[in-house]
Formats: sequence, C-alpha cells, structure tokens
Amino acid sequence: MSDGTALRRTASLLSVRRISVIYLLGVIVLIFGITIPDLFLSSVTAQVVASSQAVVILIALAAMLPLIAGEFDITVGTNMALSLAIVCQQSQAHPERSLFAVCVVAVLVSGLVGLVNGFLVVKLRLNSFIATLAMSQVLAAIALKISDNEQIRGTFPPGFSDFGQAKLAGIPVPLLCSVVVGLVLWYVLDWTKLGRQLFATGMNREAARLSGVRTDGLIISSFVTSGLISGAAGIVYATQVGTFSNSVGAPLLFPAFAAVFLGATQFNHRPNVWGTFLAIITLALGVQGLQLSLTSGGFWITPLFNGLALIFAVIFSARQASQSEKASSDGKASIDEPPAVAPPDGALLSETAASRRATTGTS
Repeated sequence: MSDGTALRRTASLLSVRRISVIYLLGVIVLIFGITIPDLFLSSVTAQVVASSQAVVILIALAAMLPLIAGEFDITVGTNMALSLAIVCQQSQAHPERSLFAVCVVAVLVSGLVGLVNGFLVVKLRLNSFIATLAMSQVLAAIALKISDNEQIRGTFPPGFSDFGQAKLAGIPVPLLCSVVVGLVLWYVLDWTKLGRQLFATGMNREAARLSGVRTDGLIISSFVTSGLISGAAGIVYATQVGTFSNSVGAPLLFPAFAAVFLGATQFNHRPNVWGTFLAIITLALGVQGLQLSLTSGGFWITPLFNGLALIFAVIFSARQASQSEKASSDGKASIDEPPAVAPPDGALLSETAASRRATTGTS
C-alpha cells in the first residue's frame, strides 16, 4: 500500500461523514470542560450519566432491531413500562413468590408483545408505525389497569436493589448489562449470516426473499427480540428505581430513536450498535452540561437537545443518501463510502417500510 493510499484511507476513517458524533463529543467536553470544569469534569457527573443512560441504551437497542429490518417499533417504551409494572405489582402483592420467576415472566410477556407486533405487521400487513403506535396505547392501558393508575413501589429484597446501584471497577453494573447486550447484538449483526440477512431484508425485502431469505420470520424475530430487550430494560429500571408510575416508559421513546438515527450516520452509515452507544452518551453529556450551566429552569433542555439531534441526523442521512446516489450514477464511489458490503448511505433511514411495500408489493 502506497503512502498516498494510506493517507487517503486514514482520511476516510477520520472523515466527518463517518465519525461526526465523536467530533461533537469532543466539542461538548471542551466547551463545558472550560466553562464549568469543577462540575462537568467531576466523577459525579460521569457516574450520573453512566447510570442514567443504561435503560435508554437498552430501549434504543430494542428499537434498532426492527428498524434494521425496515420496520418501526413504537412500543419499546410502553413495553418496558409494562414489564416494570408487572414486577413491581407482583413483588408488592405476592412477596412470597420467587422474584426471579416474576422477572422472567415479565420479560416473556414483553416478548409476547413483540410477537403480536410482528403478527400485525407481517401477517395482517399493517403499517408498522401505525400498528405499534396503536399497540403502545394498549400496553399503556394494561399497565394502568395493573397499577390502578397509582404509583407502585416494589417490595424487593436488598440484593435486588443493590444490583441497580452496584459498581464494577467504578462502572455502574446496569451500564455493564447494557454493554453485554450490545456486544451480543454487534456480533450477531456484523459477524453472522443472520445479521446480514436482517440488513438485506431491510434494504430490499423482495430481493432478499427471492434470494432465499425468510424475510417474514426475520421481521417477526426482530420484533420479538425487541420486546425481550424492552422487558429486560424494565427489570433494570426496577433495580435502579424500584417504583412504577404512569409517567415511566413513553418519555424514553424519543431519546432512544434520536440516538438510533444519529448513530446510524456514524461508521458504516446504517443503524449500528456502537454508533447508537456513542450517540446516547454524547446527547446525555450535552444535556448534562447545559443543565449544570443553568442555575435553574433547565427542564426544557432534554427535549430540545434530543429534537435537534434527530433533525440533524435525518438531514445528514438524507445528504449521505443523495451523495451516494450521485456517485453511483456517475459510476464512481466516494473515498468516504463504506465498504461494498454495507448498505447505501442513509438508505435505511430515508425509506419507510410503507414505501418499500408500495414498490415491491410485498411485506
């Protein structure tokens, strides 16, 4: 490899198009590290961000899987709340029951919700956004029924609550659990045939089906796995907070999707685990820095920051898709393009499942 080729390769890897969020993270740390160093650069801030984002990471990973398959799952937040409601209610009403068994049942119920979502989308051919949006309201109603529209404080043994506050080598254990889930998903998506087939299904369902991929089964499996991860997020939340209220779950939906879309603009220009992780930490640090900078009234910062991040992600993705199409029409690829095995830039974000069905005539 010549020096020129090596330099171009290095420039490609460090391109803003591939790792813009890393540069944004650096700017955030630099600005707040200079303006409020005592507050922002403290270990307390790092611990707060790391601990508070463990559940958000799980919700984002849950939302990412159906999105890779070309579908939306809007139930991830309310599914997490349903799991939390089951665990808190059962531990309070029946403290003699095995907490482990209750947690397993709660996660399985969330997985069943994912199965229903998959059935609605694949078998009944409903638009995934509309179907899961409707299901989220059904789940919210069930959670309210379980809680009788009241706050439920779970009756948990000390070890259960200690798990949510524990640290390993200074890192919160709930965050480590999220990392483990992320590692598993990363391996499956990037290094297995199943992952390649899932991406192929999201990119062009009809072409994948004609190639022998069982697209319907993959889509249903993505919804089921999404449900299981959402249920696990409810368990992690229970270890940290130990209380269910009707305000839990739904507010996590937007930051999760904002992180998935923003993360999809990084590295290989498609939804990916580590881009999602990076986006969540960057957004959380940005919000934390702004809140620490204000003496009061910072309640509006989180939705503003997440909203702007989502707008930026969609715009950036659309530009990537346009540049990719232009390069393809010219018969040449940009130096910043990902390897050939990766889907075209932004394609997974710029096309919805409904538009693909209209084009291919299949679900």
